[in-house]
Amino acid sequence: MKPQIDQTKLLSLLKDLVKIDSVNPTLVPGAKGETEIAEYISDWMNGLGLETNLVEVEKGRPNVVGVLKGTGGGKSIMLNGHIDTVGADYMTIDPFDPKVEGDKLFGRGSFDMKGGLAVSMGAVEALVDSGIGLKGDIVLAGVCDEEYASIGTEHLMQNTRVDAAIVGEPTEFN
Repeated sequence: MKPQIDQTKLLSLLKDLVKIDSVNPTLVPGAKGETEIAEYISDWMNGLGLETNLVEVEKGRPNVVGVLKGTGGGKSIMLNGHIDTVGADYMTIDPFDPKVEGDKLFGRGSFDMKGGLAVSMGAVEALVDSGIGLKGDIVLAGVCDEEYASIGTEHLMQNTRVDAAIVGEPTEFN
């Protein structure tokens, strides 16, 4: 079967991610941080049958890594995104109550970068659902603390080896 991303499921997934307060506690003292969202993503990965690992990079600052094992003999690729956000105090809408207006979803992190993470997750889900057996592994990673010191990315780079990576971080490229 050809892999297909279910747009309705993808939108629902993005809404679920936006609902989770994952404001970086280094930027906003007392903020919740990444634990809840990392656990959500870990549970989601486990539901797909991925080999999943939550790694506490610092106390209360986890990375989440899932592996869709290939059949062997192929190159590996990582789909990577960060799970922390900047603060939400200045927002004029409820930052954790995602709203769809037209073809846009509004809420804290919907652009930077829960949207990119949801797309990566949806791509992995489409591959699993299709039953296609890839030769190489697909590594799906959500890293902590990108918005401040990138400790999650540093830890991932020191402890995970892949042949290539795609980071879904948004840019100003129009």
